[in-house]
Amino acid sequence: MIDVIKEKTARFLISKKLKNVVLNEQSFSSALKRSGVFLILMPEDEKDFRASFFVLDYLEHINKTIKILTRDYRISLLPAKYRSKAMEISVTDLNKLNLPNHKLISKLAEMKFDGVIDLNRKDNLAFSYITNLVIAKIRIGFTKKDADVYYNFQIANNENDAEKSFNNFLNCLKMF
Repeated sequence: MIDVIKEKTARFLISKKLKNVVLNEQSFSSALKRSGVFLILMPEDEKDFRASFFVLDYLEHINKTIKILTRDYRISLLPAKYRSKAMEISVTDLNKLNLPNHKLISKLAEMKFDGVIDLNRKDNLAFSYITNLVIAKIRIGFTKKDADVYYNFQIANNENDAEKSFNNFLNCLKMF
């Protein structure tokens, strides 16, 4: 019961803070080609985390610079070539509503990226909110609850299998 109240309170606060944010429509084919630097929000789910490495490999293959945001205990689980590109988020970076605290918000607000990619297939309010805390034109994520508020490009997730989902995600990115 308390978790439901916390989530509803968090959603209300986020909607209040993001009410003036407008996600502009744009041509993603040209926007993705012109983009150089991406913030990648890694999934919380263990299977999703490992399956999402395909996306990191693809972005590196097309010469995109990436900064990875993941939980502090997950950095050592990243392939070695990505660890230096990782930025950790810990329990102390979140408030009682499991949203970014003021310190993390300030840190993220200073960062500028061409795009943000949220690789969480399941609803993760903190990471969805983070997509709008950084300066970026492209905000990509899976279709989920309130995704229209956070992302200007959504990828459907009709698969239960993590690898299939991320292959579909990758195929969508490759179309652009």
